[in-house]
Amino acid sequence: MSIMDSALALFQAQGFDGTSIREIVDRAHLTKGAFYHHFATKEELLWEIQNAYIEAQLNAITEIMAASDDPRVRVRELIRVSLTSIAEFHPHVTIFYQERRHLAGPRFTEVAAKRDQVEAAFNGVIRDGIEQGHFRSDLDPKITTFGLVGMCAWAYQWYNPGGTFGTEDIARHFSSMVLSGISIVDDGTIPGGGALAEDATAPETEII
Repeated sequence: MSIMDSALALFQAQGFDGTSIREIVDRAHLTKGAFYHHFATKEELLWEIQNAYIEAQLNAITEIMAASDDPRVRVRELIRVSLTSIAEFHPHVTIFYQERRHLAGPRFTEVAAKRDQVEAAFNGVIRDGIEQGHFRSDLDPKITTFGLVGMCAWAYQWYNPGGTFGTEDIARHFSSMVLSGISIVDDGTIPGGGALAEDATAPETEII
């Protein structure tokens, strides 16, 4: 087990403050010398964990923006990536939201700036949709963004591997709810790619 894997497990289970460097290296079957060879402090390790998650988010967003200029498609993909990222980086996400207060100085500033970039991407897509006539003009883009980001982010609290529905199924359900609420529909269809499939297979998550 690596130092990173050990820290992910311990920080998620007992928090940053409740975990010592000794516990991290003992779990990884390494020495403190090995820890300090890679990290100057425990805070630096925390930053590495948080930065890995937020960088993955930004890279995924870049790909989404390059793949389509349709705000409706972008909203669906932003929701999908947000949920699949929680599945892929579940310990990272838990630590990101619960332990980021322990970052300080330039490290906190850097992570906060990247978090703002993620929110700005969501906000930009909502604004584009309004300007292009796809989304309702009576909705405030900032409030809509907070609602959308918060809905996706909070999934880390109830995401449970091995449950009934996969993240792709949940993403389709979320997309249907969101796009049905914010879109201007003129052809009688429900946006969002369809609701949750009744015959969903390959159980992956469970809603509590």
